[in-house]
Amino acid sequence: MNFGIDSVVIWSKSDEVRLLEFKRNKVNVITGESQTGKSTILKIFDYCFLASEHDIPHDVINDNVSWYGIGFYVNGKDYFLARRSPSGNNVSSDYYFSSMGEVPRKPVPNIRQEDLRGILEAEFSIDDRVRMPFGGKVIKSGSKVSFRYFLMFNSISDDIIINSKVFFDKQEIDRYREALPRIFDLALGIDDLENIISRERKELLLKELNKLEKKRNSFAESKSSFASEVRNIAAKAAEYGLTPELSKDITASSLKQLLDNPNITPAFDASTKRRSDINSELFSIKRQIRKYAQFNEEYKSYKSTVKNSQDSLKPLKVLMERSDEIIKSDIFDELISSLQVDLSVINESIKSRRPVESQVNGIVKELEEKKKLLLEELQALPETPRSFSQLQDMWIFLGEARGKLKVYSNLDSKLVESPNDSNLEVMREECESIQVKDVEAERNATISLIDEVASDLMRQAKDALENYGTWYASFNYKEKKIQLRKPKSTLIENVGSSSNHMFLHLMHFLSLHEVAINKNSKFVPSFLFVDQPSRPYWGEEEDVNPENLIHSDRAKIRTAFEMLDNFISNINKEYNHQFQIIMLEHVPSAMFDGLSSFHLLSPFRDGNALIPNGWKN
Repeated sequence: MNFGIDSVVIWSKSDEVRLLEFKRNKVNVITGESQTGKSTILKIFDYCFLASEHDIPHDVINDNVSWYGIGFYVNGKDYFLARRSPSGNNVSSDYYFSSMGEVPRKPVPNIRQEDLRGILEAEFSIDDRVRMPFGGKVIKSGSKVSFRYFLMFNSISDDIIINSKVFFDKQEIDRYREALPRIFDLALGIDDLENIISRERKELLLKELNKLEKKRNSFAESKSSFASEVRNIAAKAAEYGLTPELSKDITASSLKQLLDNPNITPAFDASTKRRSDINSELFSIKRQIRKYAQFNEEYKSYKSTVKNSQDSLKPLKVLMERSDEIIKSDIFDELISSLQVDLSVINESIKSRRPVESQVNGIVKELEEKKKLLLEELQALPETPRSFSQLQDMWIFLGEARGKLKVYSNLDSKLVESPNDSNLEVMREECESIQVKDVEAERNATISLIDEVASDLMRQAKDALENYGTWYASFNYKEKKIQLRKPKSTLIENVGSSSNHMFLHLMHFLSLHEVAINKNSKFVPSFLFVDQPSRPYWGEEEDVNPENLIHSDRAKIRTAFEMLDNFISNINKEYNHQFQIIMLEHVPSAMFDGLSSFHLLSPFRDGNALIPNGWKN
């Protein structure tokens, strides 16, 4: 994502203007004394880009500024954005925006924050599809991703430049800490919008499929249970002579209609005969099932016996293979031939009977199904003739039966809505047709690429890292940071010294940015704020004389600057892409001599500062 800053503009309370201009595709350096407002430039950038809170110092800076502005370019467009200064700890909702990059003489509010957010999100390629893949304590699953989360890739503030544990800004804020692992794959091109949409569609279909299959199974179970109860009522009604003999497929609705106008003329002869026929047939089926089960057991025993016989003849193969070593008698050939015939017969015997079990199991399955249908039919037939000893008994039975059947009739209508197999099959086919990229494989490949880029940076910083110069850079995906691994070992070093931490931070961010450019990331802007990489050596402007630094420290600081200089050249050459760095420093300007990609702004020294002296109350 091509992005950079052309200018930082601030307006005084009396509408005076302070302008800082930066060059594209350069390491723009503001060097100078402490307490001159250099680090505030990063805070102004964060504030203008829709921060919901701010950390701009009130004394000297915020108390004397009416508006803050940023001139920036993104994806070939020039914009200018300004925001009214905060009132105390409260951020302002007043924004000025120019889609032509026009810097106003005096800003006036001309756009709502939500409209501005929409413009910025569009430039960051964020739309309603960019959602959080999973939730946390603060972030909800499926919530929209904020473009501000990706700005964590664009700053190495003074709080973390020498931090040994934390490699990204804003990790003390819950939502940013939770957002980092959720957007990392998207930022580095490990995952992409199309794949996210496909995965979400597939997961939704699978979820719906499981739901429908459970619903179908539940309906089938309910239907079977209700059908059984309806058959019981039908049988009892026939026993009392309220209905004729009914089919096992009788429905609750049709049985209820019969009982609404019952026939009290018993007719048991047919049903009694049918029950006898069914019982006789069931007896025959059960007998056949028992015989087939007995046959299976005996066949298993037979196979076991044959197998043992086969095992006993295995030495025959060894004898044949080593026949040249055996002293043979007159009957050797005859004996061996006989044994070979026996073995062949056993093998053929086993082979020829292999389909038997499947055939028997198929027959048993058919018998079981027939048995089930006969039992269902038998359930609907009356067992013995009955009569009502009192008229009251009839009305009690009819009332109970009608009440149950009314409920079952309603359930019958709902069971019709059960998902059918054709609908489920269509959903399964759609689900199988959706191709989802293997994110795990892409993640491992990206981690290897980060390690490769970081290893090249390690070679550049070899002398500055001293004892660790021959170690390997290893990206810890879980903790999202570069670590050092001992050669030919899995040992990860707990690196000491703030200077080593500073180099690790530089390698960490430069590696991530090169990989983002390599993979054409739409979400990570190609620029970086770096706040005083010389901090481990130079301190806080306690001594500005470079001669007071030992030679090795000057060399290490220079190595860090050369690394940034080479990075700009490499991105231009290898990827035909631009990159901008804004670096805030304390070192003298002479430390940057000979670095072709560096651009030095006027140093903040001798009264020159972010806030001119004439602005101060």
